[in-house]
Amino acid sequence: MIWAPKVKGKTSQQDNPNNGGFTLVEVLIATLVLVAAIVPLMNAFIHGARWTAESRDLITALNLAQGKLEELKNKPYASLEAGEPTDPDQPPRPFTGYPEYTYRISVFENDKKNLKTITIKIYDAATSREILSLTMDRGDWR
Repeated sequence: MIWAPKVKGKTSQQDNPNNGGFTLVEVLIATLVLVAAIVPLMNAFIHGARWTAESRDLITALNLAQGKLEELKNKPYASLEAGEPTDPDQPPRPFTGYPEYTYRISVFENDKKNLKTITIKIYDAATSREILSLTMDRGDWR
C-alpha cells in the first residue's frame, strides 16, 4: 500500500479499508462469468461454420443433380440409358468441373407402359458417401 499523508478533511488509504478497488475474489468471479458466457458462443461459431460448409456442399450437389436430370429430360425417351453409368458395379462418374462429386444414374422401366423412373445419386468422391438422391419419372406419351 502507498502511504498518503493526512490532508485536512481527508484520511489516508490505511484509515479507509473500503477504498473502491476490486478484491481478488471479485476479479475471479467476473472472469468465471465472462468465460462461462464466451465458451458457448465460440462453440456456436464453430458449429455454424461447419454447418455452413455442409449446406454449401449439399446445395452444390443438389444443383448438379438437378442439372443432370434436366439433361436427361432433353434426351429422346428411347436413349435414356445410352452412355450413362447405370451399372452398380461400374464406378460413379465425376461431374465436369466438380471432381469432388460423382454420380450414378439408375433407369428403371415402370410397370405402367411408356414410363421410366430415373434416379440420380450424388456421392462425395473422397469418401464415396452418398450425399443425396433425386428421382423423376419420364414418360413417352406419343
